Amino acid sequence: MKNYPGQKKIYGLYHKIINQIPKHQNYYEVFAGSGAIAALLIEKNSSAKFYLNDIDGSVTDKLSCTFRQAKVSKIDATKLLNKLMAADTDTFIFMDPPYLHSTRPNNTKLYKHEMTDYDHKQLLSSVLQLDCNVMIVHPVCELYDTWLKGWRKVLIKVRYHNKMSLECLYMNYDLPEQLQVDAFLGTDCWDRQRIKRKATSLVNKLIALPELERNYIIRRVQENFA
Repeated sequence: MKNYPGQKKIYGLYHKIINQIPKHQNYYEVFAGSGAIAALLIEKNSSAKFYLNDIDGSVTDKLSCTFRQAKVSKIDATKLLNKLMAADTDTFIFMDPPYLHSTRPNNTKLYKHEMTDYDHKQLLSSVLQLDCNVMIVHPVCELYDTWLKGWRKVLIKVRYHNKMSLECLYMNYDLPEQLQVDAFLGTDCWDRQRIKRKATSLVNKLIALPELERNYIIRRVQENFA
């Protein structure tokens, strides 16, 4: 579903999203759409169990064909969140809901199942009752800033079809100490390249050592970061 409206596989955007996803065992996309973020996590060997949900049956049919390893459901987002009230930090929920119409250029209708302002408020009310880690992607707006006051925020400029949007990752958890996937670590392509080169250099130096020295150093590192 490469051309799915609002899909997040946009260079520079998905890196920032994945670099904010903490370690978890269960991954939920409440508004799965194309499932772009789940696909990238799976591609990079995430060990989580995946649960993808979308209210649109035509979308879930495609998800079921594409994501053989995931459980796919088709229920209202708020009802799904209510079922996850007992979930703890082993569960991570990624939410990319249909954006408020007031934040879209020309108030464009994009989806078969849209959300009213009231629907957004109902959704946010349920979100605030969750104990698990949640990330919501939405353009900066008064409604989300008000309801999610106190949540950690990361602002991102995103270009959709020559239109620039200031979007926000709203998160109810601190900056992760350990990521679910670290393949995209870095603030931009240059920083990712720097980190990759540094890692390669260190690994090559380690490999070049005599085996006993190498094993000793590896054991010391494990002891210090256990």
